Formats: sequence, C-alpha cells, structure tokens
Amino acid sequence: FLSLSAWIRGRRKQPPTEQEILNNVQYREQIKVKALEVEDKDRALQGKEYEDGLVARPALAHVRGHAAATQFGRPETSEDPVSAGNTFQPGTWAPPGEKK
Repeated sequence: FLSLSAWIRGRRKQPPTEQEILNNVQYREQIKVKALEVEDKDRALQGKEYEDGLVARPALAHVRGHAAATQFGRPETSEDPVSAGNTFQPGTWAPPGEKK
C-alpha cells in the first residue's frame, strides 16, 4: 500500500511489482497475528497478576447524564463511584442494615 501510494503521489518513479504488493500484504498479516498473540499473553499475565493480588482490578465508575449537563435535584449517594465530568463523587459507605 505504501509503495503504491508513493508511486501515485510521484515519490516513486516505478509502480510496485506484484511481488512487492504481496510481500506488503503478508507483512501486514504477520503484524496482525503477532499483535493478537501479544494481546493474549498480556491478558493471561494480567489475569494471573489479579489472582496473585499483585495488581488491583480497575475501578468501575458509572457515568450518569452528560458531563456538560447541570445536575438538578438532591444528589443521590451511592456505594459506587459516580462520574459526570467535573462532578466526580467517590462512593460512600453505609453500615449494613441502614437504609438510604
């Protein structure tokens, strides 16, 4: 693809040969396969690290509304962190048995 676009833009005098095009296609496919292998290895490593307790799981924040929207009414307390742009509120803890 690069050699073809270089030829079209006049940066290359001769058009790419079929062999060059096939080599480029094979190279791109190899890169995709290697990227998938690395991604799989990384996921396996992260899973092992989570199990061993070396890494904490990512925190989940619930987005309510739009970041630019004004919040109306009384703010609700939640055990989960809430994020709406600049109005981030960390989660709150309530003792068991207490109603909200």
